[in-house]
Amino acid sequence: MTDPRDDLRATEQSIGTDAERLRSLEDEKARLDPADPQVARLSEQAERLTAELKEKGTAERELSEEVSGSSR
Repeated sequence: MTDPRDDLRATEQSIGTDAERLRSLEDEKARLDPADPQVARLSEQAERLTAELKEKGTAERELSEEVSGSSR
């Protein structure tokens, strides 16, 4: 069985990495002409990444609650 604290740390790191990637995608889009077809592709990537971040955020909250409940 894995330690929820380790899972929480790993989830936090994963969220940070994804957030950096999302920022990079947004920066890349900002440098392009809005009519550039790459904007749509980058937007789709950003949309998928945002959905993953939402799921990871939920998992992070649940793990945090588990950790705080187990430390009582």
